[in-house]
Amino acid sequence: MSRKYAPPTVADMHRSWLELVDTDGPFLAVPALKRAWSTGIHQPDARALAVLKDAKPAFEKAWENWDKEGDEAALDLYREARDTWVDTTLRHVLRWGTTYSATSVGEVRSPNHAVTVHAHGALVHGETTGALVLVVDPTDSLRDPLADGWAASPVDRMEELLRATSVPVGVVTDGRWWAIVSAREQTMVASGIFDAQTWIEEPQTRNAFIELLQRRRLVGGKPEDRLTALFGESVAASEEITEALGTQVRRAVELIVQALSDGALDAGRRGDPDPLPARRADVYEAAVTVMMRVVFLLFAEERGLLPQSQLFAMGYGVSDELDLLDAREHEEGDQALDATYLTWHRLLATSQALYRGASFEDLRLPEYGGSLFDPARYPFLTACTAQGTLAITVSDRVMLEVLRAVQYARLKGEPARRISFRDIDVEQIGYIYEGLLGYSCEDVDQVFVGLIGAAGAEPEIPLAVIESLAETKQTDDALTTAILAWIKGNQPAAKPPSKTALAKALGAADTIEDAEQALRAVASDDAELRDRLRPFLGVIRRDLRNRPLVVKPGGVLVVETPSRASAGAHYTPRKLAEDVVLHALEPLVYSPGPHQTADQDAWRPISPEQILDLKIADIACGSGAFLVAAARYLADRLVEAWHREGAATGSPHDLRIRAIRMVVASCLYGADINGMAVEMCKLSLWLVSLDPRLPFSFVDDKVLHGNALLGLTDVRQLRYLHIDPNAANKQTTVYDLDVDGILAQAARLRRQLASEVNDSDPQRSAAAKRRQWREYQRLTEQLADVADGVIAAGLRLGGKPGKALSLDPPCEF
Repeated sequence: MSRKYAPPTVADMHRSWLELVDTDGPFLAVPALKRAWSTGIHQPDARALAVLKDAKPAFEKAWENWDKEGDEAALDLYREARDTWVDTTLRHVLRWGTTYSATSVGEVRSPNHAVTVHAHGALVHGETTGALVLVVDPTDSLRDPLADGWAASPVDRMEELLRATSVPVGVVTDGRWWAIVSAREQTMVASGIFDAQTWIEEPQTRNAFIELLQRRRLVGGKPEDRLTALFGESVAASEEITEALGTQVRRAVELIVQALSDGALDAGRRGDPDPLPARRADVYEAAVTVMMRVVFLLFAEERGLLPQSQLFAMGYGVSDELDLLDAREHEEGDQALDATYLTWHRLLATSQALYRGASFEDLRLPEYGGSLFDPARYPFLTACTAQGTLAITVSDRVMLEVLRAVQYARLKGEPARRISFRDIDVEQIGYIYEGLLGYSCEDVDQVFVGLIGAAGAEPEIPLAVIESLAETKQTDDALTTAILAWIKGNQPAAKPPSKTALAKALGAADTIEDAEQALRAVASDDAELRDRLRPFLGVIRRDLRNRPLVVKPGGVLVVETPSRASAGAHYTPRKLAEDVVLHALEPLVYSPGPHQTADQDAWRPISPEQILDLKIADIACGSGAFLVAAARYLADRLVEAWHREGAATGSPHDLRIRAIRMVVASCLYGADINGMAVEMCKLSLWLVSLDPRLPFSFVDDKVLHGNALLGLTDVRQLRYLHIDPNAANKQTTVYDLDVDGILAQAARLRRQLASEVNDSDPQRSAAAKRRQWREYQRLTEQLADVADGVIAAGLRLGGKPGKALSLDPPCEF
């Protein structure tokens, strides 16, 4: 059956041109664009287009000449043509006219004060400066660092200029590439880059560029209609999207757990062995890992961080899966998706290929490695039956909702909005996943139902409990009070509905239109269970498939861990992390530096070797926001050092990625008491250091699971088996343990591990790193056990002022 053609909405029209712009940070959100251009982007004035058409050929000729010749003479000709083209575009196409002043404005200096940058012009109206303009030499990307001794891109330099002058909007161009940059106070920078070479075949982006930078959008009209106000709305929208995605990812993980639980119950009914691990917490961690894989792949594919080929897209990519499943749902219906498992198989195959590598005639995937894709971490996901089929699978219907949950933001009062992972920062991904900490899985021996509540933080309750409460409480008011009291006592971190909303939902059970369909979806072969559920259907929440959340005996339920009430996700904005890192590390990368003198002109940057000798630790790393900021900061200083010494080779982009990988390998360490937070931190470091041609940075020895506030502080504690070595009986020994010899071997292995992965070197390949790490763990296993014993004994006797830490008799382990 053919479907009727639906004309594009205004939102669709705005999305279509935004997709053609290289955006970073909270650029311009569709709702803000719809408010400003309610019928879509306007066609520019005919005179402006005529000027553009007349001026462009001369610039393009100079560009082609420089691109072909690449010498100083061609560059001089290019600069002359570029300056004419830029001036014409600003004054006559954007209609800035005489309000554009082509004179130096503002001043910022590189961290080592070797490079000074001024804006080349500004749009000035009276006392108001509406925008700064920075013109640079030709570059492959305005996001790549320049090679003049300051490892900052043109966009980064404009951000510094905007913050130094308190001007909200900047324009950066080399003639071909044009970036619009917003640097509002207390918010991260946002930018969008337009390609002038495509303005003929892609008039949408040309028209949007001209409209966004009209003079009235910068210094005229109503303040709420100016470009900086639109950016402000977009920042708010970005924060809402981050919050919404955090909630949706939590629900998607719960849905994956439901699917795995249902698969285990089906296996039991068939008489097959239980396919889930005995340690049920692994089920939750595996579901979170699946979500992390999905988001990693979407992020990496959309940003071109994985091999770009049709074969990869057809065989391994997931970025097109949502549209394919969506189309199948419309054409075949929900039930057809319940019966197939294609996307799940693809995700498992992609995970194995990325971890182990793959090689075909037209495609080669390096052995990326990384615990995120390691099939051995959760072998039950890939375990097979005697017939050779997967022991447990997740349907395409579930995967459709999982992909929707991470690719559509559902904001209150608005239609679902598709998002691009080009607009989401590594730090935002970390925040999205931090909301998953503090949960686990447990077996249930009775029917549990999920209740309504705040999205992503709803409570669960045994059906028998709610039935018992209903029997003893004669009024709806008493029943709702009793249910809320039970939730408060048993799930303190859950957020149930208000008493009024709960009472209203209880009374609505008889009016639910799809009641029978919903009940049969979860209890098709159990009439008794349907009867038990029916009176409470109004308060039982629906999962992402719109089915009541019901977990039967023998199933697996997502539950709060004891730490959930006191834990929580704390979003560390990128700008805050960068500011903290700047002030923490600046004294370390200059000698003399801030600690020696306040005169910045006297600061001297340290050498590349000294930078790579630095050790930076975050002992409660969470999802890694501060370590990511430290990686970027130290990598920039390392690139600058290479340029100072004439050792910089390769493109600016490749140079920076190499520097980040070296910093991650040599300098950064993290620890967290939550094991899932450790995996999230690793994910953040992989994303920031990803090179499509190279394995993941090896971080298993850098980010560790443990309590950083509890441990040994002196090797003598191991030698003398005492928490206080000064008070220990030096003659007492329990083990014939060569502590110093083991530590020497361990240190040698750690030094070998502290280098970036390189598969062209057998001793630095991903496989070699994993082998070295396993050897290190084997070597230190007994020492770690002894250390745990020393700490355990010390905890028993210490912890109070004046408490003696002596053992009589000596402790034995």
